[in-house]
Amino acid sequence: MVRVLLVDDYKVLTSGMKEILKKYNMEVIVYHEGGEALNDLKDSPPQIDVFLYDLKMPSMNGLELSLRTLDIIPDAKIMIMFSGDEIYSYFNKLVEAGIKGFIDKCYTDSMIASSILMCLKGAVLFPDNLLQKLKLDSKLVVDDHLTSGELDILQLVAVGKTNKEIAAGLQMSTRNVEYHLSKIYRKLKVTSRYSAVHKGTMLNLINHKA
Repeated sequence: MVRVLLVDDYKVLTSGMKEILKKYNMEVIVYHEGGEALNDLKDSPPQIDVFLYDLKMPSMNGLELSLRTLDIIPDAKIMIMFSGDEIYSYFNKLVEAGIKGFIDKCYTDSMIASSILMCLKGAVLFPDNLLQKLKLDSKLVVDDHLTSGELDILQLVAVGKTNKEIAAGLQMSTRNVEYHLSKIYRKLKVTSRYSAVHKGTMLNLINHKA
């Protein structure tokens, strides 16, 4: 029997996922908070075949939880669950961290089970929309994460603010804004404000409702 450790703060989802996997002869251990799961892993690690973590959780996201799990169990097979486009801005870091697979929450029951079984055999099932996105926009690579200050500047650029207006709003010099913009361009691998906003949008770095 395959043993799955599932961490997701949404109790309705964990209940449904547990029932789905039970139909495929999988035993599921559920936690609703990453810290609780980590404490139990440190104290008395259960025999787990696959770790299934939600990407977006309030206290500790799936990436951080994965990294801390791998510190405890270096060979852990970790899969990330996600919805919609939220995976794109995390994808490279997740791969670098050693994530073994990805499960779109829109998958059918059989696809979820198949993804877990493929992960156990060393294969990965990619959502088609994710694969197409990565293939069609191979420039969506970020050398390093933008800092909170750089994200603030990018957000202001996206709403049409000039460097002078950004400087006044953030209480810094125009030269400092220009310096941070150059770092943003380097990290996003772009050369213009328009391209920075476009790529920032593709990577979900910009909140257009702000």
